[in-house]
Amino acid sequence: MTTVLEQGHKTPGLGIVGLVGLVLATLLSACGADTPTAETAADHEVTPPTADASQEVASESPGDALEYPEWETVAPGENAAYNQRANLVQRGHLVYGKYCLGCHGEYGNGEGPAAVRLITQPRDFTSGIYKFRSTDSGSLPLEGDLHRTITRGLARVSMPGFPLMPEGEKLAVVEYIKTFYPRWEDEKDQRRVIPVPRPPDDMGADNRRARGRIIYLQMGCGKCHGTDGRGTGATQTEYVDAWGNQQKPFDFTRGSLKGGNTPEDIYRTFHTGLRSIMPSFDGDTLAAVTSGAFEDMKTNLEPQEANRLAAVAADFPIDGNTIFSEMNDSERSALAERNSWDLVAYIMSLRQPTSTAAAVLGSDS
Repeated sequence: MTTVLEQGHKTPGLGIVGLVGLVLATLLSACGADTPTAETAADHEVTPPTADASQEVASESPGDALEYPEWETVAPGENAAYNQRANLVQRGHLVYGKYCLGCHGEYGNGEGPAAVRLITQPRDFTSGIYKFRSTDSGSLPLEGDLHRTITRGLARVSMPGFPLMPEGEKLAVVEYIKTFYPRWEDEKDQRRVIPVPRPPDDMGADNRRARGRIIYLQMGCGKCHGTDGRGTGATQTEYVDAWGNQQKPFDFTRGSLKGGNTPEDIYRTFHTGLRSIMPSFDGDTLAAVTSGAFEDMKTNLEPQEANRLAAVAADFPIDGNTIFSEMNDSERSALAERNSWDLVAYIMSLRQPTSTAAAVLGSDS
């Protein structure tokens, strides 16, 4: 029998098996024609989309990415500090809107919707004037000063404390508040920090408090706060602050101090002052307390108090010449620091503890 291989010009009958095989071969050949070989794939590389194409895709779905139209970060590297602050300001903007805008206003000018209902008006951040600082009277505050006020609040006004606010949010809102004053970056390097040393261990000593009483009287604190710290005999009882608000001198015998109640807080307040309200007292001023001046003023005191204070008056130099001519800078600085803590000790001794126990439990409690 002659086969196909032997005689290709002849086409014998395939039979059922041969026909099925021929059909399968035809189908496999048709499928293989659509599958490129390795050589074909190498000859037809895929071209990546162009930049214009990617932008076109992004523009079709703007909701997929956050947009910050007012603050933009830039390339990393030397701009890392800028990017960090930009991110803080963005976050601070949200924190400010949640906690601060109601009183201080959208633009930081103290004209928020709640301001009209407040006796003491909210701070105007756009002026760059702050009462509570650890810097000298003419300087901007430190960022730490703003952080302290946010954390502790201010007593006797409508500024609450936010001790539970996360630290990241406090830092962020501080950076945002700074943006309201356009010259902050130009003036921040002009700040002069007033150092606050650690208070001595004997703040409750009687002789320290007695010396503090002499300092209080000689420095004229009684003109505003009264001879007893509660306003008795005061001659300056009302004044207007830098923001046009009516103010009254503080009664040292009651209520929390706005700048804080710790010895360090009171020391800092004396040395930095309260802008437009209370002057700052530098080292020379606090050192210039003399026993000679006490002799001249003791006639205005009750005899019992005059005798008690006379026992410690000898701790002071006899006159100004002794202080500014005979003492060197180191001795005068040490005297000023001692007098500062003496004054703090006296102010703290005026504080009267308050309690509701008698009202709740009865006067015998």
